[in-house]
Amino acid sequence: MSILSWFKHVTEDSTGADLMDQPLTFGEGEEVFSGLNMRDALDAHMAWTNRLEGKITGENKEELDVVAVASDCECKLGRWIHGEAKQQFGNQPDLEELRRVHAEFHLKAGEILNNVTNGQGKDALANLKQLRHQSGTVQLSLVRLYSHAQH
Repeated sequence: MSILSWFKHVTEDSTGADLMDQPLTFGEGEEVFSGLNMRDALDAHMAWTNRLEGKITGENKEELDVVAVASDCECKLGRWIHGEAKQQFGNQPDLEELRRVHAEFHLKAGEILNNVTNGQGKDALANLKQLRHQSGTVQLSLVRLYSHAQH
């Protein structure tokens, strides 16, 4: 299913099905969008849920800085949103929505890391569930911007 077909399928699904249940695949020429490799950016955000789950379970021993994790401009997608995308798409509502949900994603990731640091495992697990949903929202927002830019 191409990215635009996926977008149409997800946005027409009135049941609100979890986006993570719908695999996002890229057709030829769809993976790179205005200088951003969308697969890499989205995979990196999906990986955050696994990294943070590992922090909760104690399996992930890497040192992570709460401030850096909570920042929405430290990752590839964030740098793109605040740089190339801002220049190219200006104040378009789709870009503003992507910026907002991406920032919320990173704030939640920072909150989870803070929960782990403070021994609040139950809170961290509850927040991890929210982060998974937010990851899908970031994915949908990026694809929405892509879709509207194609028209």
